[in-house]
Amino acid sequence: MPKVVDHEGRRAELAGALWRVALRDGFDAVSVRSVAKESDWSAGALRHYFPDKTEMVLFAVDFVVESVRQRIGGAGAAAGSLSPELVQDTLEQLLPLDDERRLESEAWFALVALARRDPSAARRRAEVDELIRGAVDSALAGLAELGRLGPGRTRAAETARLHALLDGMVVQLLARPPRLSPQEARDILAGHLAELAA
Repeated sequence: MPKVVDHEGRRAELAGALWRVALRDGFDAVSVRSVAKESDWSAGALRHYFPDKTEMVLFAVDFVVESVRQRIGGAGAAAGSLSPELVQDTLEQLLPLDDERRLESEAWFALVALARRDPSAARRRAEVDELIRGAVDSALAGLAELGRLGPGRTRAAETARLHALLDGMVVQLLARPPRLSPQEARDILAGHLAELAA
């Protein structure tokens, strides 16, 4: 009788190894070889699930998207009702303000780099960028509902502006050494959201 293989369980095990390598050594250190060593698998066995680094990055980005969705959903459930603090907290989930989110942002940059030469990575980059834009737009819809989107400000224009601000802060937070501290990033975001009400 053929052996039943739990492929999802194996992918989850490999995902754990991938994130351990990334947390310890940085996302640039993630490779078929390093993840195989971390998981005590052979590189050949690992390639059955992830044939190359592109597939590993795509898998990592999918993991990141799900983590961010859960954090945003958890923040909303904990807050109970819409508030300026909830909007700020939701947007902070998109910034690398701690080790976990820093690693997630590094995975995003790995995808951006791959997208320049790989069509499947380019498609995924576009999809994830739209998810980020959607989260920013939803946050601005919340501000509008709270009466905190000032007269003459359009949601579409402010979504584009806030998305660009967040992207810029991600770059500055990831710089070596960082150009912004997590608290400075929080303060800039809070100042921008306050300015939107003017």
